[in-house]
Amino acid sequence: MPRSWGFWTSYKLELLQRYLDAFTTTTRNKSTKVVYLDLFAGEPENVDRLTKIPIDGSPRIALDVADPPFTHLRFFEIEPNVTKLRQALTEEFPDRDWLVYEDCNASISGALAELRAADAGWAPTFAFIDPNGPHYRWKTLETLAAHKAPPRTKTKVELWMLFPDAFFARLLPTTGDVRPIDNVTITALFGDPSWHAIWRAKLDGTIDPAQARDEYVNLMRWRLETELGYRWTHQLEVRNTFDRPLYHMIFATDSDPGHRIMGAIYDKAMSEFPERAQQARILRQQRKQEELGYYDLFSAAGGFESLGGTAGPAVDGPEKLYVHEPPEEPREHDRVTCTYCEW
Repeated sequence: MPRSWGFWTSYKLELLQRYLDAFTTTTRNKSTKVVYLDLFAGEPENVDRLTKIPIDGSPRIALDVADPPFTHLRFFEIEPNVTKLRQALTEEFPDRDWLVYEDCNASISGALAELRAADAGWAPTFAFIDPNGPHYRWKTLETLAAHKAPPRTKTKVELWMLFPDAFFARLLPTTGDVRPIDNVTITALFGDPSWHAIWRAKLDGTIDPAQARDEYVNLMRWRLETELGYRWTHQLEVRNTFDRPLYHMIFATDSDPGHRIMGAIYDKAMSEFPERAQQARILRQQRKQEELGYYDLFSAAGGFESLGGTAGPAVDGPEKLYVHEPPEEPREHDRVTCTYCEW
């Protein structure tokens, strides 16, 4: 049975397709080999939650990039999705150079070593990191950042990663101590326990939940730039149909074209995303009415106003909605030793 997803996932995959098309195009004259890494490749069959229309997952999107294509594609998942992906991709793309590995955190080093052995370790490489929660580790990001060493290349593996800042609210208590298992998980994600300072500031009321989410994102971006050496990081907040925060998409690159292209994609997304959310709300309300036996022939044509919505203000000219800003140095980190940091 296909897995269903909200409109935000469909739109995120559309943004992925836009960037991948640009990524292979800009590297066309630099390399005969181009590598795609998908650390949480998902299931082969997916549908939109409201429309039930099939959605191409990230593996198919990457394999369908054609002008030019990715030459080496490496996917990572856990069972039963490993078997499902292998079966589906073998039927659809039997002649392409792709492999499916188990558990990115455990197998990323071996997969990258095999790419180097195939003389593709220097090739332009893009990594899509899209888990359902805090499932990747800082050590995995370190391994990716260190993969392409000079002098053959000056740019690291580009990272486009889901950062589950809103998910922390489900794991972290509002009083008392963090559960050891959650402490290990979040510390493994950041690479050290410096996130404790943000959580404690939220506990004592120094910052509110929205500020805490912003600081978690800023801390990750700061570490990507200062610890892993990426020149630029970008952030884009993703919200659901009810305009509640879900996560951020963080992009990290050393490439001037990548910096400019993703900035332009984020700028367009900031105007398109609210429109997609409004469309999803309209469709959601229509579906509820239909379940109750009410069929409004005019709601689809009536647009926002027919269902009580309001269109956003008109924008004259090419006004930029997204402006890249570098991360700020985080607040003073706590110096408490992490008791449970064994991962």
